[in-house]
Amino acid sequence: MITCSSNAAARDSLLQELAPDLTPLLDILFILLVFFMLSARVALQSLDITLPSSVAGSLSPINQSAHILLEIQEQAYVLDGEKISDFRQLETAISGLTLARPSDEIIIAGDRRISIARLLKVLAYLRSQGIEAANILMEEEAP
Repeated sequence: MITCSSNAAARDSLLQELAPDLTPLLDILFILLVFFMLSARVALQSLDITLPSSVAGSLSPINQSAHILLEIQEQAYVLDGEKISDFRQLETAISGLTLARPSDEIIIAGDRRISIARLLKVLAYLRSQGIEAANILMEEEAP
């Protein structure tokens, strides 16, 4: 029996010597993975916005009678008091309101916690509909 266990030990030792060492291969794969992750290009989108030359000079009170108010919230939109949860429904509602009231200004009010992407998505849609200007409602900050 001693010879069998020594044979098994010798066989295991021989198999370990013949097995390739995969550590360098794994190191190279890890380095390549990190390289590809860091060099992958992220597609960014941009929207050109014409900024006013002076914010203080361009602020004006809103005209209460001739405007369409669009509130952008974290989970929904509110267009003239009507809550809309989906952006596709918002597109339809904006198209209907601008056709019914073409002379009304669009005023955009946003919650401070919304992402800039939600605001830019709305501005890009308005631009695609031929609406070249919209007012952004903001509160004056305390000094």
